[in-house]
Amino acid sequence: MQTIQIEVQDQYVDTFLTLISSLKEGMIQNIQIDENMLFETNKTHFQYALKEIENKAVQLLSHDAVWEKIDEHTKARS
Repeated sequence: MQTIQIEVQDQYVDTFLTLISSLKEGMIQNIQIDENMLFETNKTHFQYALKEIENKAVQLLSHDAVWEKIDEHTKARS
């Protein structure tokens, strides 16, 4: 068995994991994600998002608007 270390750009991690999961069963024995790096990535993302909210650069949805969007999505998928 060989061990390979791969570094993936943050925005492509989900896509990469989807690709890996589509490989032949038993081909991949172990996947490890550096949780510290994941935490730092998420922390940076949420700090940026908070600044965007505080600067009023983005418009937040009301509680009712969120549930309306969820209902629309649910009805479209059923």
